Amino acid sequence: MNINLGPYGNVPDFIYGITREIWEDRGIGGKLQKYYAPDILLRAATGFTGSNEGVTAQTLQTLHQFPDRELVGEDVIWTPHDDGTFLSSHRLTSVMRHTGDGVLGKAQGRMVRSRIIADCWVRDQVVVEEWLVRDQAAFARCLGMEPRALARDMTDRDIRNGVPVSYFTPAHDKPGRYRASIEDDPAVDTCCEGFRRLWHDKETAVIRDLYFHGAAFHAPGGDVLYGHNDIDTFALGYLASFPDAVLKIETARVNRDPEQPVRVAIRWSLTGTHGGFGHFGEPTGAPVYVMGMSHVNMTGNKVMAEYMVTDEVSVWKQIFAHVESKAGA
Repeated sequence: MNINLGPYGNVPDFIYGITREIWEDRGIGGKLQKYYAPDILLRAATGFTGSNEGVTAQTLQTLHQFPDRELVGEDVIWTPHDDGTFLSSHRLTSVMRHTGDGVLGKAQGRMVRSRIIADCWVRDQVVVEEWLVRDQAAFARCLGMEPRALARDMTDRDIRNGVPVSYFTPAHDKPGRYRASIEDDPAVDTCCEGFRRLWHDKETAVIRDLYFHGAAFHAPGGDVLYGHNDIDTFALGYLASFPDAVLKIETARVNRDPEQPVRVAIRWSLTGTHGGFGHFGEPTGAPVYVMGMSHVNMTGNKVMAEYMVTDEVSVWKQIFAHVESKAGA
């Protein structure tokens, strides 16, 4: 199988390398033109972008707010395809100081650390389609705010500017060429079945089956939870907020490399109604779409660590947009 990676020796090096070329090395627009398709389909929890120019504009605005942004690559889990393309799932943490005014408010000079997972479908060194989730709840907390308050500020700004409140749902999407798949593998089967029992069937007893008793669960908001009780409490907060939530597993793949745990990447979504008291406060009846990404490290068919990324700020914005639409009806 021939995968064109240019000067890079393997897929993880390619993903880490082009990320560095764009951000830390300040290639920005020029490198985005090289490595991103002109009509790229970028589905982020914050909204949909359908052009290279849109991606460049977002990159410049981020760098204005965080000019010293460093993207610390943590892992790349990837799958080759027979046509020479590949799908990569890149987990990284942004480390940066907030020194420029922008969508996150007035610059405060605070350090921000926030995890991101980005799935990229790549053909001949060009990203054709991407799915991306940033932990904006961690952004908020590093800036001394609760995610709900940051979402309220962002929602109010959109309303003042007379534009739709920005977030992503499948209704905003455009058809792409990538055909999602779930890899046929025992570890993938274990994770997907566990996710379905937990997030679709609301059977939190599965936590004791799926997770090692001392598992580390890296949750949205920058929290790290430990063990079955912590994970159970977190899951109940989401499930109570969206009691009718429907889980859809979009893609799942596995890498088995020497001297590493079995690593599974899952892109998933929850679609439901904000119908109960839980992690997202008083119920509003808002329709909600949660875009989720998880990287799971397994040993002995047990999850030893999970890195879950959702954008709770974008979830809050969906809730506020619904409340505002009812108020203006």
